[in-house]
Amino acid sequence: MSRASCAIAFAIAALACSAPAVVPTATARPAYCAPAQAGAPQEITATPASPYFVHHPRAASPLVPTIVFLPGSSGARRNALRAWDQYLAGGKGVDAFRIVIPYWNDLDITEDFHRTLAIIDEVIACYGGDVRQIHLAGFSNGGHAAFDLMLEDPGRFATLLGIPGEFELGTTVQQLTALRGKAVFNGIGALDDEFWHKGVRDAQAELVSAGVDSVYVEFAGQGHAAGPDFPKDRLFDFWLSHSILPRG
Repeated sequence: MSRASCAIAFAIAALACSAPAVVPTATARPAYCAPAQAGAPQEITATPASPYFVHHPRAASPLVPTIVFLPGSSGARRNALRAWDQYLAGGKGVDAFRIVIPYWNDLDITEDFHRTLAIIDEVIACYGGDVRQIHLAGFSNGGHAAFDLMLEDPGRFATLLGIPGEFELGTTVQQLTALRGKAVFNGIGALDDEFWHKGVRDAQAELVSAGVDSVYVEFAGQGHAAGPDFPKDRLFDFWLSHSILPRG
């Protein structure tokens, strides 16, 4: 070996000894995670962030988008199941998403909607998903909670959907401006009460004025809660149009 080659070899060896080796580490799946069950929404009750329901997508991919849907009324278990049946089950593309529906046993959803963030973290840790593609949605009280959560932590979510939902009084232009770059779907039944119509119209006007990409949709023949012919595909069209789905 030449004198130059020896010098280079010595330098490389010295560098290897002086610098700690960088070993990539995989994030371990928490031990508390329940095995994923395909088909009907799986009820999760024995984990730190539970309870909630999770519907698993057909494709097992780290790039799967997630829909988080907050139920109406108090947000109890029966409200979560009703949200699945009325707004999500059988919708076009439902199996392309992981769908999470939190519920509350002892509290009203409006008192503890921040637990939703812990549920999202837990679902991603247990089952995977693209953290850049988390869609936040809600109905009625769940719509209120979803809109509030989006204002507080817009960086966590790709889109916002309310059917209906509205912002709290006193929401500022600065808060709404932070939603630029996000897509918003403001839906309401054409037969819903004027109270809700005003709230949704006001929210739409505020969003548009702040430069947010927001669409206002009235569902013909629908009241406050979804009827049997509610057009679920309209919701999934919105989510699909703002998602990048894994191939295969």
